[in-house]
Amino acid sequence: MKTLTLPDGRTLTYELTRKRVKNINFRAKENGVVAVSANSRATIKEIERFLIDRADFFLNAFEKLKAREERSEITVRSANWLGKEYPVRIIQNSRECAVIDENEIRVFSRLCDDGEYVLELIKKAAEKRFLALCGELNEQVRAELTRRGYSPPPTRITVKDMRSRWGSCSYTRGHISISRRLAAYPRETVLSVFWHEYAHYWHHDHSDKFYDFLLEMYPDYYKWNDLLKN
Repeated sequence: MKTLTLPDGRTLTYELTRKRVKNINFRAKENGVVAVSANSRATIKEIERFLIDRADFFLNAFEKLKAREERSEITVRSANWLGKEYPVRIIQNSRECAVIDENEIRVFSRLCDDGEYVLELIKKAAEKRFLALCGELNEQVRAELTRRGYSPPPTRITVKDMRSRWGSCSYTRGHISISRRLAAYPRETVLSVFWHEYAHYWHHDHSDKFYDFLLEMYPDYYKWNDLLKN
């Protein structure tokens, strides 16, 4: 890992991995580091020249990644849930649970002063609710596909930590994964990811036919999915 000083005094940290690749590849990571993969013929001077030329792009990307992480963050004071920020109210009680209602998240616990424990109760409640929501959206998408004459294959849905993607579809195995970070976004945005992944059963790449199919099934796709880019 190396820190590069830019002409204007700012710095950019990158990590170089030598691989058998044709081109030099760059990726902004959540930890503020640019991951670089290049073959043995690519020189450090060549790599750093590109980083300097595209420094604004990478630094802006880090800001967007930071904002995305902050949006998904759950604290003992507030949490973003389905596109809305909910304040957290802690109530001393022996129930030991968290409840998400229309206006707030209420945490019932005897250990009100234990921030880590309260945080775990909130995360547990959010995880349970999000799993239930994913089940509902999955059934909604499958019912609409069936209504339109398509036969979606049996599909296993899993929710997991995904840092670089919002969802993935293993169409050969009938498995769709959904990022738990989506819990911070509106219901319709989560639905857009389900439609995106189900569309891969019929179109494996991101061709024009893929997006034609996707927009036919879910016309508001861009309206809601673009929230993940902004």
